[in-house]
Amino acid sequence: MAKLALLTTAKRPLRFAITALLAIPVIAGVVWDEVLLAGPIIFLVDVFGFWLGYVVFCLAWAGIGLFVLSVWLRIEPWVKKHLLHPIFGKRESKNKKEERSKSWRERLVFWFARMTRAIGALAAAVILGPVYGWAVFKLLGYRERDVYILTLIATWIFGAIWVPFYGLGVWGFGLSRLF
Repeated sequence: MAKLALLTTAKRPLRFAITALLAIPVIAGVVWDEVLLAGPIIFLVDVFGFWLGYVVFCLAWAGIGLFVLSVWLRIEPWVKKHLLHPIFGKRESKNKKEERSKSWRERLVFWFARMTRAIGALAAAVILGPVYGWAVFKLLGYRERDVYILTLIATWIFGAIWVPFYGLGVWGFGLSRLF
């Protein structure tokens, strides 16, 4: 059976090489998660206790997130002008105010659109946190001031999800009973 697997891999070296190259970001993501997220959480909870460790973790990640956001907002005009404009061209901006819809169906669709925007921001806060979540907030069309506020809110949401998960341990939630 091992010879068969080796032969099928040898017949398709390009597919194997592409798969190996695509595995690199996945492995890097696991390392990023375990070293830069779980490690500090476990350390802070062990040293300071759960609640103080949670606060210290959130304050540190808020500082990192606001720093990265501030740096990006300063270099973004240069990136748009020198890198994106030659590639994509100039985008037309529409500064028209949206007229209030007369139809209840249109108002319902716009209400659902605003609702999904908020759900997207919440998902970015939970999964990406303050360091990367701001990029999604900007893509969702929030203003610069709102992006700063959402980044701070994302810090506490992100910490509330991941500090108990890693700080108390996955098994501390009773998952050991399931497995």
